[in-house]
Amino acid sequence: MKVGTAVWLDRPARDAARIASAAEQAGFDALWVPDHYFLRDSFVALALAAEATSTIKLGTAVASPLLRHPAQLGASFATLQEMSEGRVIVGLGPGGAEFHTELGLPIRRPLSLIEESVDIIRGLGDGRVDVSGNHFEVSGAKLRWDYEPMPVFMAGRGPKMLQLSGRIADGVITHGLARSHIEYVAKKVAAGEAQADRGGACEIIYMFVHELDDDRATALDRLRSSVIYMVGGSYSEELIPIYGLDPDEVLPIREVTATGDLDRAAAMMTPQMIEAFNVGGSEYVLLKRLTELAELGVESVILQLGGDTVDEAIARTERVGRVIRELS
Repeated sequence: MKVGTAVWLDRPARDAARIASAAEQAGFDALWVPDHYFLRDSFVALALAAEATSTIKLGTAVASPLLRHPAQLGASFATLQEMSEGRVIVGLGPGGAEFHTELGLPIRRPLSLIEESVDIIRGLGDGRVDVSGNHFEVSGAKLRWDYEPMPVFMAGRGPKMLQLSGRIADGVITHGLARSHIEYVAKKVAAGEAQADRGGACEIIYMFVHELDDDRATALDRLRSSVIYMVGGSYSEELIPIYGLDPDEVLPIREVTATGDLDRAAAMMTPQMIEAFNVGGSEYVLLKRLTELAELGVESVILQLGGDTVDEAIARTERVGRVIRELS
């Protein structure tokens, strides 16, 4: 199993680079960062991480073409690819709830938004881009230097995005650890691969938070807020049982979440809901869960480990690194 780690950029970019170095030494496969306007800039953080490391892969989980035009995204990723000597993973997604509520950027037609963006970013590497779509008009665009091709991953949750990932992407990043969800994702991605006659071409990565604490109950309690939008956000109701959850318990939480009372929504989370998406407990609880996921066919995960200070984040990274070595 490949194990990557995600660094939330609520900390200085140089601290993220220190964590990247620790993750590389601990045996993690990749370092992933988010791309939100309200956090430190993802490309600055990845550039510093590239300079601080030599083997670990570097990716965004994920960048939106609504914040940066796909051509500019392509140039930024290609620059990182050059700096890192070929270690970049392009991670794309439509965007988060803040796009509409804070930036006045409604996410319309997310499937075509991402498909057009993938075409543009890949086309820049082929030498010329001509895309006329619902979102972008690009004619004759090209980068003026050569670089190694980069794998393109997409964020996917709903059935159509998962299927699109299977059809066009090198990988998909998703959330949800229930057996029923893992089987569902595999089926949808495979359907997309079949459409393009590219069976097995799309890697599936499951991303989750691991709250490290020897007291499992304490760890799960700290994870309540991390699953508010996973459980109580806006998504197709058909996914609720696929996540291994009871609609009668989830629908009231969705109503509360919609009012903005997030403290109350967090208080309504049950351990089952938390563990449908994240893992809490010691590194040995994590090892057991990773072993179970491997038995279900999961081949790649991303762990968000947290830590209030950079030293604590590094300590968690090193502690979980021992689990990675046991897993392999």
